[in-house]
Parts: sequence; C-alpha cells; structure tokens
Amino acid sequence: MTTEAAQERMTDTEDTMTSSLPGGRQPWMSARLSRAITAVLALVVLVAAALVVYELVSVRPRYLDARAEDQARTDAVQSAERFVVEANNFDASDLPTLKQRISPMLTTKFRTDFESTIDDILAQIEQAKLVSKGEVLRSAVASVDSDSAEVLVVADANAQSSFGTRARHFRWSVDLVQVDGRWLVDNFTPVA
Repeated sequence: MTTEAAQERMTDTEDTMTSSLPGGRQPWMSARLSRAITAVLALVVLVAAALVVYELVSVRPRYLDARAEDQARTDAVQSAERFVVEANNFDASDLPTLKQRISPMLTTKFRTDFESTIDDILAQIEQAKLVSKGEVLRSAVASVDSDSAEVLVVADANAQSSFGTRARHFRWSVDLVQVDGRWLVDNFTPVA
C-alpha cells in the first residue's frame, strides 16, 4: 500500500466518523455527549428508584399508622356522640326502648353497672312523665390509643315533664374501649 493510498483511506475513515448522516450532515451530538447524557439519565432513574423504595419502607407505614389513628379517633367520637344522643333522647311512654338502645353500646362491665341503676332512673322518668330531646353540640378526643379512648362531649337537652320545661346542658367525659372492632362505652362522668 502506498502512502497516498493510506492517506486516502485515513481521510475516508475520518469522514465516516465525523459525518455519519446521509447527505454529509454533521450529527448534532457527539458520542461523548451522548454517553454523558445516558449516564446522567441512568443516575436519575437510580435516584428515583431509591426514593420509591424509601417511601415504601419508611414514609408509607407512618402514613398508614396516622391514617389508622385518625380512623380510630373518628370511630371513637361517633360512638361517644351516639351514646350521648341516645341517653338524652327518650320518652316516658316508651322507656323499654331506651334500655334496648343503650345496652348494646356498653362494655360488659359497664352494662352490669348500668342495668343495676337504670330501673330506678326509669321509674323516676316515668313518674315525672319526662320527655327529653338532646343533641350533641361539640365533641373532641382527649386521648386515644389502639384499644381505648376518652372523648369529651358537650350536649344540650330540652326536657318536658309534669314539673314544666327546662333546658339542660351537659359536659361528659366518655371512656371507650375497643372490643371486637367496635368502640363501646366503658364509663362516663360529668365534667364541670
């Protein structure tokens, strides 16, 4: 091979490397720039994958725990409010239903206490021909954990009896425990 042939061959190779597009156009990106962009994109994909794994392992469980606690709060408040409404809505002419409505909302321990005193209370309600209509004004969770809660409930009731009409205002602290997935009243006390 002569020197001229070698030079011509070298020129052809350079032309092929710098002008690989038809019509002799120059490529808009060099091979080095292309590799750099590919490396950066691969790094971005790896970082994104690492963030997804972090979210699944670290952040998501905390979110689910917070969501479960919020649901427990909501369920506890609803149970406490329902109890207060049922305890303050009754009619002396239909007292057996009051006992039937409230008993399923109570724990076994509190139901025993309730049933030992409710008959005396029902007798007084019947004697006074008392009719009460109550409503919850406000409620808030004082404390909650996985199986117990304390809910503060403010309620008003309008009572009509043989002695006249009067408005009653209540503030109760309602203690609840979770039994078989249901929030049940374990105790309640008036709050001054």
